[in-house]
Amino acid sequence: MVDIKLAKPKRPKRLPEPPTKPRRVGNLHKPDGGSNVPLQLKISPELRREYRAFAADHDLELNKLFRIIWEHYRRNGPQ
Repeated sequence: MVDIKLAKPKRPKRLPEPPTKPRRVGNLHKPDGGSNVPLQLKISPELRREYRAFAADHDLELNKLFRIIWEHYRRNGPQ
């Protein structure tokens, strides 16, 4: 018969030091007023195509067209 000795698992000599400060993620700050942040919407492919074509026909960037539409909506409300 084979004599097998099971080795005891080695214990670490000491535990690692706990972190001194919490890690900063950076998602709790408010972006400054001059920067743009993404806005994601789910729209139909036809509406997307029409929106992009309208912006191109009027030589507007997509975000500029959205701002124009939003200001118009805020002034006039839902129809």
